[in-house]
Formats: sequence, structure tokens, C-alpha cells
Amino acid sequence: MNKKGNLTSSDKLMGIFLFIVVAIIPIICKLSQVEISSEEYNVIRSGSTVNDVFAYSKSVLLLTMGVIITVFMAFQILGEDGFKINFKSKPVILAGIYTLFMLLSCVFSKYHHTSFFGVAERYEGFFMWLCYMIFMIVAMAFASNKYRLNFILWAFICSGLFVGIIGLLQFLGYNIFATEWFSKLVMGSAYNGVPMKIKFDSVFATLYNPNCAGMYFGMMFATTAVIAVLMPIKNKFKWVFAVIAIILLVCAIGSNSVGGLMGLMAGVCFVAIVCICYYIFVIKSKKAIGFTVGGILATVICVIILFNSNAVIIQKVKIIADALKNGQELTETASFYEDVEIDGMVGKVITKDGEYAIDYAKEASQFMHNGQVLNPTNEEPMENGNGTKYVFTESNIEWDLYLYNVESKNMFVASLIGVDSEGTETAFLFGESDGKLAMLDKFANPIDINTPVESWGFKGVERLGSNRGYIWSRSIPLLKHNIFIGSGADTFVFEFPQQDVRSKLNYLGNPYVIIDKPHNMFLQIGINTGIISLVVILALFVLYIVQTIKRVFSNRSQGLNAIRLGILAGVIAYAVAGLTTDSVVTVAPVFWVLLGTGFGANVIGTEDESIE
Repeated sequence: MNKKGNLTSSDKLMGIFLFIVVAIIPIICKLSQVEISSEEYNVIRSGSTVNDVFAYSKSVLLLTMGVIITVFMAFQILGEDGFKINFKSKPVILAGIYTLFMLLSCVFSKYHHTSFFGVAERYEGFFMWLCYMIFMIVAMAFASNKYRLNFILWAFICSGLFVGIIGLLQFLGYNIFATEWFSKLVMGSAYNGVPMKIKFDSVFATLYNPNCAGMYFGMMFATTAVIAVLMPIKNKFKWVFAVIAIILLVCAIGSNSVGGLMGLMAGVCFVAIVCICYYIFVIKSKKAIGFTVGGILATVICVIILFNSNAVIIQKVKIIADALKNGQELTETASFYEDVEIDGMVGKVITKDGEYAIDYAKEASQFMHNGQVLNPTNEEPMENGNGTKYVFTESNIEWDLYLYNVESKNMFVASLIGVDSEGTETAFLFGESDGKLAMLDKFANPIDINTPVESWGFKGVERLGSNRGYIWSRSIPLLKHNIFIGSGADTFVFEFPQQDVRSKLNYLGNPYVIIDKPHNMFLQIGINTGIISLVVILALFVLYIVQTIKRVFSNRSQGLNAIRLGILAGVIAYAVAGLTTDSVVTVAPVFWVLLGTGFGANVIGTEDESIE
């Protein structure tokens, strides 16, 4: 920045880089065929590739921007022109400590490829998290001046506008992913004349799924709404932020994400308390208190009205409330199937309609219901010619029994698939090897279903929060094995007890569903990179919150404090949403730039640099 306060060409260029990270990359969607690593193969998926629309293209661009920003920043540091990074500042030190522990976790991980590059459809390995830290540090240095801060604010405005408009159109019933022109754009040469089919009915914008979208919209609404309320009337940002906030609020409601909305309300309410204290103890203005309280109340009322207009969210909240009040209401099984057992050489599936069994001691094709032998309605060779398929119909359930040999494992396998009236398939695999019968995973590996899986808490409320209670109860015990260093970035899927097929059947309705994320950002960090690294991240959040409150109470600049408090609301919203949502590559970069911007805004301290 020159002596007149104008941005230099290098300032503008770095601003453009950050703009791309915040506003452009989140809306990028492109069909990519991603090769599966050997670590994932036969653990997560059986195929060699996966088709990715939302995450892979974003991850490649983010890594590219991470390299570009790092190189450019290095020239800034070595040169005399441009802003500088204060490597002695507490946020930079904490980011460095976290990066160190993350690196150690990856170096000593059993899953080297995954820990550095991430699993398919997530891509949050070491290199991606390193980019997050770089984005935060550079944004902090960039936003430490009011002119550069104004520049980056436009990045967040455009981000909210671009993503928000796409989400708003989905809310209104116009999903661009279902259109021919957008399908052609996303799918490229793979387009076959049929628009993409997206399984979500809620608003997801371009952010992978409604929970991710809810996290983004909650964070961005809290930021824009608070700035809109607190910014001086004459400031041009005020009304721009107000319009963006309205769009984002509609999208947040439309996402049906309880976590995102809880984060949104937590961020707004926290800042409301800070504002009230500020006007009571610092400004000592009854008029200002009334205006602030009125603005915050108006915002909360709007949230409540829209919240109550959404039957899906109300139903979710009711389920959670009932669970907390009486957990026994959620102990019912998630499906027609209740349990699976091995009794000698008999494989049993326990259902609401009794017991279905395959007796290996006799003839493997002998299929029984409550002890009665069933006759197949159809019998035919398997398509690969390696076995026989039997079809049974009982109690409106079609049972497909496949009997075949797996030569590579020297195992005779029975694949039992129940197909209900809605066409939903639930599979059970049994195998006999060396005279012993066992249940198999979907890759034909024996599972000891009688060995208890360690769990902690959530007894009776395992189905709380779309089965998050179950996932958390099995994830929390993993923390004690990852105190100093974790299992490696993005390796949670390998650490989770995937062999817990009986509980999966009971609570999730599918014994073979792969749990690839904990649905809690903090558990995700603690398991992947260790408890110490989690403490460092929490310290970074606490440092920012405390620092922001101190700066607000020591500075009378209304415009600057509006920005500080708006960013604070967004950070709080993201952290609270993170209690039920994971860090994802579609949203996390925006947050880390936002956090860095918040730290940078706190550095601005003189009255002559006030934003009015």
C-alpha cells in the first residue's frame, strides 16, 4: 500500500487470490473420475474409481491457490513492498504448532497416501489443511489495514451472493443441477442427454449436501446480518450486507440443517450479549442499547418465524427434544431387520417377522423361516456362472440367496439379500472356511460379531440426530488412542470400528454402511491429528473470541466494530455448527479466510483508520 493509502498492484493481486478462494471456488462444480488409492480399495469401496462433482475440482483449485499464494507471499516477505506476516503473533504460532502435530500424525500414520491427500470425495489430507492455515495467516496479514479489509469484504459479499442465489433458486423450486445447460457444463463430454439427478430435496447450492450448505449459510448469515445491523446508516456496506443476509437466511432455512441454524442463532445471540454489554459499560447510551436490542430482536424474530414455517426442521427438533427427554423412544430398530447371529453352522437374521436362517450343517441352500424350510420360487445360475441364485418370497419380503465360492479366500459364501416392498435391499454375507461359519464384511473378510465394540455415552439415544448418537458413542473412545498424534489427516474412516455390523444394523438399518466421518468437526480433528492438535485449534478459537471482545471494548469506531462483531458471529456460528457437522473442503476454506480476516481486523486500532 502506498503512502496515500491506495492499494498497490501486489495488494490487489493478493486480494484477487483470496477472492478466488472465497467467492469463486465454492461455486465450481465439475464431474471428475477420481482414482481410488490402494488404502481405500477393499476398505471403503470396491471400485477403482469414483465420480465426483462437488469436491475434487474444488480441492485441486484450492491446492493450486495455496501454492500460488505461498509463492507470492514469499516474494512479499523478501521484498520491501506489500504487507508482511508477523510470525511472532499468537495466531501464527498456534497455526504453526497445529501444522507440526498434523505433520507428525501423517508421517507416523499407517495410511500415508490418505493422510497427505485425503480420501476420495473429501480430500482433507495434510496438504489441504496446510492450505487452510496458509489462507488464515495470509488473510490476517492482508486484512490488517482498513483499505485491504474493505477489499476482502467484497469477496465475502460476492461469495454470499453467488452461492446464495443458487441456493435461493433451489428453495424456489428451480434447481440448476436439473437443467440441461448446467448438466452439460458440469458433465462435459460425459453428458448423455439426461440432466443430473440430485438426491437432495433441501437447499445444497454447490456445497455437496444440505448439512454442508447449512454450515456455510449459517456462518455467512450471522456475519452479514450483524454487520448490516451494526454498521452506520451512511456506510455503503450496510444495505448490501442486509440484502445478502436476507438471501442467506432463506437458504439456511431451506437447507433443513438443524446444526447450521443452531450455529446461526448461537452466533447472533452471542454478539447480541457482547453488544448490550458494550453499550451499557462503554458507550452508556440508552438509545444505542435500544437500537441494538431492537435490531437483534428483529433478526431473531425473523429466524424464529422462518424456522417455525419449516415442518422438516420442526420435526427434527421434536425428535431431538424427545430423545433428550426420553431416550427410550429412540431405541427401536431402524428397519425391518433387528439382529444377526451365528449359532454353530447356522447363520440367522432376526427380523420383526421372526427368524430367517441358513443352515450350513445341512444344505446351504436350505433357507428357513422360524424353523420352517422354505421352497425357492425361482432357481437360476448366477450371471458369472460361479454359483446359484435362489429366490424366496415370505411376508412381503423377497429374499435373494446367492451361493458361490470365493477361490482367492478358499471360502464358500452365502449372500442373503432382503428386498422390501419399496425395493430397498439389505444384504447379509455368511462364509464357511475351515469348518467354521462367520459373518463376512462386504469384501468377504470374516467378522467376529460377538466381540463387543468399545463405546461411550449416548446409551438409548444412539439414533439421536440422524444416528449421530451412535457414531459419536463409537468415535469418542478413539480419542484415547490419539492423544499426542492422531491417525493421520482424513483417516477417520479407517479408525472407526467398521466391523460393528450388529449395531449398524440396529441403529442404521444397514450392517455394511461405511462410516467415513464423525459428524463432529472437533472429534474429526482430535482423532485424525490428535488431542493436542485439537486443544491448539480450540485455543486459536478462544484467542480470537477474547481478542475480538477486547478490541471492540477498546475502540469506538462503529464501522470497524460492526465488522469485527460480524466476523465474530460467523466464527461462533461455524464452531457451533461444527458440533454436528464435519470440516469439508466446500466450506472450510471460506471459514479459515474469515477467521484470518477477523484476526486482521483486530490489528487495526487507531481512530484515523476507523471505518465509517
